[in-house]
Amino acid sequence: MSRATDVASTIAGAVATVLLFPAVLSGQGLGREALGIFPADTQEIAYVNLAGLRSTPEYPQIRQRLLGRRLRDFQDFLRSAGTDPDKDLEEVVLGWRSAASGSTGFFGLAQGHFDPERMHNFLVQQQLPIRQYGGLELYASGTGEDSDDLFFVFLSSSSAAFGPLRDLKEMMDVRGGTRPALDTGPALAEWEAELEGTAAQWGVATGQAAANAAAPWLAAGASGPKVPEDPRVIFGPVRAVLYRVDWGSSVTAHVSIVCQSDEAAAALSVLLGAWRDSHPAGGNGRAPSAFDAMVQGLGIQENGSRVELTASGPLEALDQILRGSMGGGL
Repeated sequence: MSRATDVASTIAGAVATVLLFPAVLSGQGLGREALGIFPADTQEIAYVNLAGLRSTPEYPQIRQRLLGRRLRDFQDFLRSAGTDPDKDLEEVVLGWRSAASGSTGFFGLAQGHFDPERMHNFLVQQQLPIRQYGGLELYASGTGEDSDDLFFVFLSSSSAAFGPLRDLKEMMDVRGGTRPALDTGPALAEWEAELEGTAAQWGVATGQAAANAAAPWLAAGASGPKVPEDPRVIFGPVRAVLYRVDWGSSVTAHVSIVCQSDEAAAALSVLLGAWRDSHPAGGNGRAPSAFDAMVQGLGIQENGSRVELTASGPLEALDQILRGSMGGGL
């Protein structure tokens, strides 16, 4: 799902994203905290239990596909300042806002083991920018002049927020009570509660965020058919996409598409079924691609105003989706 962000999540893009993470459960609560600090116009959130991922034998394979350029650069900066993301970070929630907000990318909330005093001393020694805002110190991971630079702030020795400067300041305003929080929308709070504790990685994208990203994912796989209509129209009746994953000998993603009505769900189910059934099954002695095999095995079930999808596949299928629609991981 291609926007100017480092991760994307959509109806099927959600499948691609969740294929990255095994279902290792632990005490999750950061999602609830994020709803209380993210701006009310946040359209997408993604939770990752990094501590759970690191405990699995598949983690080295997952990690190669997990990080995009901006997060790799940010991790390198933290490592140079004495914080090792591969050891010190336990949970992360990322968020994205609409383009109308003026946001330039993702922002987030992290939980782990931090040393704020050590970071402060490092930044002073390196003469890196420190901004004062709302009685807190906002640290820049670069010069602080580039719109892509990530800033971060320690909320405690176990909690930190990060993002472009504009987003981070607005998060601090939300925290201070001068702006509305994401949890003021009851539907999203209910969806977050539904997902929390179900897997090491889960997420919610609102209908608009899913629709904006649907086109490139549905076109992924050059041998596959193209959807004849604009996905932004097709997915207009979608309120949200909820996703989670289970990881074992194969990777299984569970996606719940919440529609505005039972009728909208029925129509979407038919369209997705036709899209699935039209993918090539190989031929001329050639097996179908990993991506096509995954699509052919896509389970689709109507459940009132929801369409429930289940997809399983190897990392080869994920790689094809990433190349075709997301251009890289987080």
